[in-house]
This record gives sequence, structure tokens and C-alpha cells, in this order.
Amino acid sequence: MKQTLRSLLFLSGFCLLSCSHEQVDRTAEDQTTLYKRARSQSVKDFWGWFQRKKQLFETMDDSTRDERLNMVLEHLHLVSEGLAIEVSKEFHGVRDIIISADGDKNKSLIVKEIVSEAPKIPGWTVTAFRQKAKDEFLLRYRHLEFDPAKMFFHSVVSHDSLDIIVYSDSIKYKNQDEVIKYGLITMDNVLGECVATLKVRTFDFRDISDAENKDELQKMNKLPEFVDSFYAKNHSK
Repeated sequence: MKQTLRSLLFLSGFCLLSCSHEQVDRTAEDQTTLYKRARSQSVKDFWGWFQRKKQLFETMDDSTRDERLNMVLEHLHLVSEGLAIEVSKEFHGVRDIIISADGDKNKSLIVKEIVSEAPKIPGWTVTAFRQKAKDEFLLRYRHLEFDPAKMFFHSVVSHDSLDIIVYSDSIKYKNQDEVIKYGLITMDNVLGECVATLKVRTFDFRDISDAENKDELQKMNKLPEFVDSFYAKNHSK
């Protein structure tokens, strides 16, 4: 009798424990489902808002550009904080809106989701991530200038990871937060954002006057080939 009672208590305890785990798993699954639904709805809400307001972004000029792009960011950040956007000038009646992870690897999936859910908008195309510049690229922002034709790089390899030191002119005494922000945008245009984000671990921006061995530096136009070659060699398996 005692043995039977002990067995029943054991089975009862096992059932409670098992049911408890099942309940936790089910709750976690329900929360994940609710989160995905909420995010999907927030993406739809963003594109619905953009379609209603798109004329604002078709008529913006240099005096209204920052204000109106901040409006887009405000609504985009309701989907996910930390994303960035760029809107191209009109070309043959079409503008392009670029959704960027802004260098955050963890944002890649949500960028793809936002772009894949984009509706067809007359006069607009939607692009995931900043693309490699097809022509010569020059970035100017206030007192900063990044010209890849005048820039150099040095690679630092650690096992299968690649870090890049970027050397540019006249950035030594500039605001370093701005140097990093616009330096990374420059790298996105040199490499393409996916390559810059996923294949290079870190970028470090330094003034060319601080380079110790300038003869060992490579020209920036060699960077895309260098990164692709390194990645193919170290991540081929």
C-alpha cells in the first residue's frame, strides 16, 4: 500500500512538473506568436502611413529634407528602433527609399521583413540596405569630407575575423561621433552595407597624419576585393 501510494505521488509530481513545463513552453510560443503578429502589423501601419504621406517626400527640398526624413524615422522606429532611411532624388520619375540597419547586424532580419512587406507605390522603389556605389562616391557633411579616392586602409586579422583601420584626411580634430557615423556610411557605399556589416567586424577611423607606415597602407579602391578574398578564404566551409 505504501509502495502504491509512493508511486502515485511520484506520478502525480511528474505530471505536475511535465504539465508545468508544457504550460511554460506554450506560453512562450504564444508570446512569440503575438510578438510576430504585432510586428507584422506595425510594418503594415508604417507602409500605410508612408503611402498616405508620400507626396510630402516627393516635394521636399534641401530646406525641408531633414524635417521630413525625421518624420519617416519617427514612424519607422515604431517598428524597430535604430534603423535608418535614405531617400534618393527623383530619377526618370522614380525615387528610391532605402531601409538600413545602420551597421547593426541584429537588425538585418527586420530590414528584410520591412522591405518584403512593402506595397507597390507608384513612383517609388524600396531597397534593403545601402548599396555599393556604382560611380565615384564623395560624402560631405558640414565640415566633414570622406573621399574614397583619397582614403587608405590597413587590415588587422584575428583568426577568422577582420578589422579595418580607415585613414582619411582632416578628421583628427573633428567630432568623433560624426566621424564614426559618416565614416561608416562611406564604408557602406564602398562595400555595400551587407558586406560592411557582416564581413568586417569593426572599422576604426584615423587621420592620415597618424599613420606610422604609410607605405604599407592600401588604397581604398582595393578594399572590396580584399574583403571578399579574406571572407572566401576564412569562411568557405
